[in-house]
Amino acid sequence: MRARRWLVAIWFCFLARAFFYCAVLPLWEGFDEWSHFGVVQRMAFRGEPLVSRDSPLPGDAAASLDLVPLPWELRNFAPPSATHDVFWRLPPAERARRESLFRAISPAWALQDAANLKTYEGLQGPLYGWIMTPVLLAARHAHLATQVLLLRWFGVTIVSLVIPFSFFACRRVFRDPSLALGCAAVIAAMPGLLIDAAHVSNESVAVVLFTLLIWVSLEIADRGLSLRRALSLGAVLGLGLLAKAYFLAALPPVFLLLAWKCRRDRHALLVPLATAAIAGWWYVRNLLTTGAASGMWESATLPNATFFDQIRQITRIHWGVVVDSIMFSHLWLGSWSTLTVRSWMYHLLYLLIALAAAGLAWDALRPVRTSQTRARLPAFSVLAMFFVAFWMGQLYHAITLFMVWGIATTLGSYLYAVVTAEVALSVAGLRALVPLAARSLVAPFGVAIFALLDLYTIHFICLPYYAGLIAHRPGGFLATFHVGGAGLAEVLARLHAFKSSLLSEPFLAALWIAYLGATAALAAIAYVSRSRGRTGDS
Repeated sequence: MRARRWLVAIWFCFLARAFFYCAVLPLWEGFDEWSHFGVVQRMAFRGEPLVSRDSPLPGDAAASLDLVPLPWELRNFAPPSATHDVFWRLPPAERARRESLFRAISPAWALQDAANLKTYEGLQGPLYGWIMTPVLLAARHAHLATQVLLLRWFGVTIVSLVIPFSFFACRRVFRDPSLALGCAAVIAAMPGLLIDAAHVSNESVAVVLFTLLIWVSLEIADRGLSLRRALSLGAVLGLGLLAKAYFLAALPPVFLLLAWKCRRDRHALLVPLATAAIAGWWYVRNLLTTGAASGMWESATLPNATFFDQIRQITRIHWGVVVDSIMFSHLWLGSWSTLTVRSWMYHLLYLLIALAAAGLAWDALRPVRTSQTRARLPAFSVLAMFFVAFWMGQLYHAITLFMVWGIATTLGSYLYAVVTAEVALSVAGLRALVPLAARSLVAPFGVAIFALLDLYTIHFICLPYYAGLIAHRPGGFLATFHVGGAGLAEVLARLHAFKSSLLSEPFLAALWIAYLGATAALAAIAYVSRSRGRTGDS
């Protein structure tokens, strides 16, 4: 009962932090947010259960792109569009005129079509849009900014399920509720997860389903395959495949799990049957319409490329650059404006990851000493299978991007799908390296590191940039923020620009205070709730 109270407290802290992120992130700052929103609009207001990637963007979203400050990555949009850097250099009268025009955008414009912009995210699985359609229908008379805010808030409410799902999964791994709470607190403190999920995007649904898939798989590895678990595993995998194509990376570990633990169990066949019944039609449709099972645009542009054509690209790609881009964009990347932190901060986190990997290797190679350690091996094997398979999927995606664009990279924020496995393995690896007396401090240390990173990035990078106090230099690097450049009232007024009418300046300030309190509380909870005994150690 005590552990569940702490879990509810961690969950509440995550929601307080997430609601602040949803409120403070500017409109369309999230990756491809305007296109994801356009897909939901066409589903809700046009009655299109499946939206083509070539469908026109609704008129209200298109009009807003000419008025609001846009992310740095959209700096090639033609005038009158303006990035944050350009917008805050405009005369105050011009900024006020743009906001006045933005407020005048009518909800009825959602039924009109833009001339040149497409809802290209229609290529994604439709599950997220189906879930969000009732929310948008309920807000159909609200202003565009309010509709986006409500979808953001509903999305982070969904993604908050990662906290209890991760707790239950990690409890199955470590057998120690206090250590499982520590892992959940680390996840709740990670700023990259909030950046990934606090905007209109299918990431919120996909991350939750992948976390649930890992938890169900751990239950099967530990307790065997019953009828309920078989149907649950197949249903979650099928729904995940309807949410995002990166669930294809989950197929190998699920197959290995069934072959390893359940090959003689008659219920094992129910898993692929349930998965195919839910999601099979979508991938058959993709294959027929695009020539690629995933339906992704990059894959569809290479219909004649063979597996050996892709293999030949391996020697041409600088894999160190690929891994580095995945890592830093996973640990912290400021949304579509691609804001970054000091290089030494990334290197510190790289060092901790390397130490965790070394700890896992050392723990795996040492002789198995206790029955408790032997009992944990299946769970760690399941986590490792999912984590490695997802990384292989990331690297495969990098090959596809290289063949199409000539760029050796892919987006590391996708790795939050396996954040439960990542955190559990990292905590286990670091605990293997420290003395027994200090092992209870590993998870609180992780919470503190991410909480400090979050507080720094919000107050010295994101808010100053979105308020126009700092901007990109000619080389693309962000200028340094110096405290005292503007008063608090002016900063709040600037951050309030183009926001929903639900967000008054006092309410925005209240959300900021709640965010600060929740971030500090996470660190306190992780420390106070830690296990002081030898539970789970060997």
